[in-house]
Amino acid sequence: MTDRTGRSLRPVGRARREPRAFRYDAFLSYSRDSDGEFAPEFHQQLLDFDKRDDVPDLNIFLDRTGLANNSSLWDAIERNLERSEYFILFASEGAASSKYVAKEVEWWLEHRSIDTLLIAMTSGRIVWDQTANEIDTISSTALPAPLAEVLDHEPKWTDLTRLRQRRFWRHHPDRPTALAELVAPLRGQVSTEEVLSAHIARQSSASVRGRLVNLALGVMLALSIGAFAFAEREADRANDAVNANAAHLLGATSHVVHQDDPATAQLLAVEAVRRLRDGQTRTALFNAVTANDPADPYLLRTVDLPGDAELADVAATTTGIVGRTSTGDLVRWNPDDGAPTVLHGDRTPFSRVAARAKGSAQGGTVVAGSADGSVVAAVDDLGVTVGRFGPLPDGSTSRQTHLDLAGTTAVAITPDGGLLIVAWHDADTGRNRIGSITLADRDLAVLESEGDPHRPDEQHLAFYGLANTRLAVTSLAVGSSRTLAAADTAAGALEVRSLDSLALSEAGSVDLPAGAVPSPSLRDWATLDTEGDGTTVTVHHSADGSTRSASCPVPRAWADPKMVAVDDDTTRALISTDKGLVACEIHGGIGEHRTWHLSGVRRPGPPVLVGVERVVAASGGRIALWSTAGTHGDAPLPAAAGTAAAAGSAGPTPVLATHRDESTEPARVAMSWSDGTVMIHGLGTVTLPEDSTDVDRPLLPVWLDRNRLLLITPEGNAYRTQGGTVAGHEPGFRGLVVPALDGRDPDCATFVSAQRTEAHILLVDACSGLYLIDAKLESKALYVPGPLGDRPRLASEWEEPGRVAVTADATRVAVAPRDFALRVADLDTAAQGGTQVWSVRGSSVTQVHLIEPQQTEVTPRPVRLVTLGVDSAVRLRSLDGPDDTVRLGLKGSFGDVLAVLPGPDLVARNQGPELVFFDIHTGQRVGRLATRLYSPGGRAAPTGVYADDGQLIVVQDHGVTTEWTFSDEQMIARACAMAGREPTVADLPADVDLRDEPTCGSALLPGGTVGAGRNAG
Repeated sequence: MTDRTGRSLRPVGRARREPRAFRYDAFLSYSRDSDGEFAPEFHQQLLDFDKRDDVPDLNIFLDRTGLANNSSLWDAIERNLERSEYFILFASEGAASSKYVAKEVEWWLEHRSIDTLLIAMTSGRIVWDQTANEIDTISSTALPAPLAEVLDHEPKWTDLTRLRQRRFWRHHPDRPTALAELVAPLRGQVSTEEVLSAHIARQSSASVRGRLVNLALGVMLALSIGAFAFAEREADRANDAVNANAAHLLGATSHVVHQDDPATAQLLAVEAVRRLRDGQTRTALFNAVTANDPADPYLLRTVDLPGDAELADVAATTTGIVGRTSTGDLVRWNPDDGAPTVLHGDRTPFSRVAARAKGSAQGGTVVAGSADGSVVAAVDDLGVTVGRFGPLPDGSTSRQTHLDLAGTTAVAITPDGGLLIVAWHDADTGRNRIGSITLADRDLAVLESEGDPHRPDEQHLAFYGLANTRLAVTSLAVGSSRTLAAADTAAGALEVRSLDSLALSEAGSVDLPAGAVPSPSLRDWATLDTEGDGTTVTVHHSADGSTRSASCPVPRAWADPKMVAVDDDTTRALISTDKGLVACEIHGGIGEHRTWHLSGVRRPGPPVLVGVERVVAASGGRIALWSTAGTHGDAPLPAAAGTAAAAGSAGPTPVLATHRDESTEPARVAMSWSDGTVMIHGLGTVTLPEDSTDVDRPLLPVWLDRNRLLLITPEGNAYRTQGGTVAGHEPGFRGLVVPALDGRDPDCATFVSAQRTEAHILLVDACSGLYLIDAKLESKALYVPGPLGDRPRLASEWEEPGRVAVTADATRVAVAPRDFALRVADLDTAAQGGTQVWSVRGSSVTQVHLIEPQQTEVTPRPVRLVTLGVDSAVRLRSLDGPDDTVRLGLKGSFGDVLAVLPGPDLVARNQGPELVFFDIHTGQRVGRLATRLYSPGGRAAPTGVYADDGQLIVVQDHGVTTEWTFSDEQMIARACAMAGREPTVADLPADVDLRDEPTCGSALLPGGTVGAGRNAG
């Protein structure tokens, strides 16, 4: 259903609780032939679903008497349509052919907005033609013609088909969600989750009370007859029921509070899953972790500033930030300590200085803090504002003071907070000056001396040191060995002075590169070069004039890149763009250089690097924190794909290959594109030998081990890397497949797929022929002819992905030939010389995936197949045994992407550029991920989403994201890291007690990491 979010469950503009006699919340239109029994029963369920003391009961019109079937009584139907605010259509085959339903729909579309028409499908099909961008009127069997003809975008509907097919549908687990989807729009600006959560909360509370009463009665009865065992069993059952109700209440509350309090929502979801793991609690956890839009695996949390404050400038401390607002307040935030704290100022706004800083590409140190952020100074319109957040010195009474020093341009504070350094321009003398003021053990209220009010401003202040400078200082920084660096970015000059005397400690000044951004110490300056195909960061070391350059790939779909920060070790740089931030490694060593695309906050404001693993940015009245700890970053798109993503045009498609030695290690990822580009995550683009004739041809990628990538041509030749990106010929490879390959029909003798198993490589040719080679490349391939003879029925992975799946032990292979039934090959039988190798396992499908038993399963389940049919339906069936096919009733209309995550038992489909996740056993929707899938030509590439155990690798329009993990334990760890604390009693809903054991425990690690389990398989 259309999601209409809101802030309250109280309907807008409705004061009376009783049903209104002459107005209806909705008109329910249905076919008496199709839904004559079901519609009245469901109608009553709608009326009873959302009964609360503080809102009016729903009033929904339903024609039980057949008025619509009598043309002379149409006036009565029309009057009821006029009195209704919404129109609920029970879409079905009967409704599609009913002239009376069509007439009601036609009246509504003529007199009301189509946005007020809600669709609930009870039978039939609704099919949207993605190419023509209209309803497929041939395949669709449930929509009346007047509605199908006017739909100009893909409709959303509530699926009632499974409910209607069940005799006891009132107890079906989908019933509450279906009812909530239809009730939410009728309640005004309210989301489905809020209505459903309120219902669960009421049901849980009533159920808990009822079960406790039944428990007491049952125990009394048991004791009266001496049935102590019975009483104990009943007590256990009641305790389980109470625990389940509490878990569901926690999950429902998590949904309700997430928009206003994400951290509490995350903790409630974790607490719910700790108590009970089922569809409802896992959905709450999934949404609590992934709800940010756009999706960003590195965004740890966002926090609100108190009141209406908005940060204008920020500076990094050792563990967090300090900042100033445009209204004169000082802010301190250490993410490990809780919420931000604010010192409210009474000075005029920082308007002039803020405007100057924003107008400068390099900005300046207009705000500074001690290492722990306990002392903060900020330039204001009249001078400097100084504040103290930490403990006050003995006898001190003031936390804030204002120093009148007109013309102030920059400030700095020593790491211990004991000394303030100020740079300013003296308008009276025309001199640029630098002064230091002692703060240690002093009351801020008495920083100013008792001088003559007619004396110059600087003489009112008790300066520890004073010096003149030829620079119009824009930046100050305290360095090691008691030094002070002062820079004039406009003039491109830098001075180094003694911190104690402020005298020059190095002769003259150092020239700075134009447009450079300084490190915090001002010792290194970084520039950004966006000319040519890539983006390059160059670091200039001011001490000796040396330079060093490193690539920092900025997505082509992200415009207007600007260098904004570099760390003191010059190992990381931060670049801002119109759609997000790019953090990249720029160290001078060889090996991996990681890049992170930080996109989870729209239009981030001033950003800073905090340490080497955190990024903080102001975004209006919020502060956003990203953590890259324990992650391996993203991979850039190749040039052609990046251009296609930026322009929305056709472009190359990828095939991904992964390898991991241990389940706790991150997967090594290679991407082979249809234009011949091959990239290894963290290393770069693979180069082939100069004499190669396969440049610009697509190559099938397979990992031999963590350091060696094998690239196979369609003809069976191969290249291999050795720990880097240089690939050499693998001369003996074709000899392993030549006996079988060269004897094939030329139309068949083309490799279209390559798969890696635990100890083998499986190649598949265009006629479904199988070639099994040991991963050490020591013995000739086991060849199994295809089941359809010399008839090419498979295209390459780039054209038709997902048509081959193989078990980890390489004993079974599932192949989905185009236009033919799904086949499974038994390679054990083939290895023993058997001829009955292939068997049919279902009708024609477009994709096939395997789910193998997990090592954690006590009773391993059989290997199962997940298939995507030509009808776009997802089905689950066992690999062997009788036909037990189950169709998963996934709600919605989807694109070509299908990804299966066996560990967390999830299946993902795409709706446009986003991913939607479902439970693989029940088909219940678990949540969505607001991805921006790479979509060459306007359609998401099916090869752009790759599942590797619980890890999901996603090709997006800005790069390849490798850090999404979805097992319960990984998501619990992430939720705890995002919340940054343990829950308290105040976080929990009424009637739910806090458990004795910690909710997060070891999952809550300092520094915002989620531990090694982040990339666990």
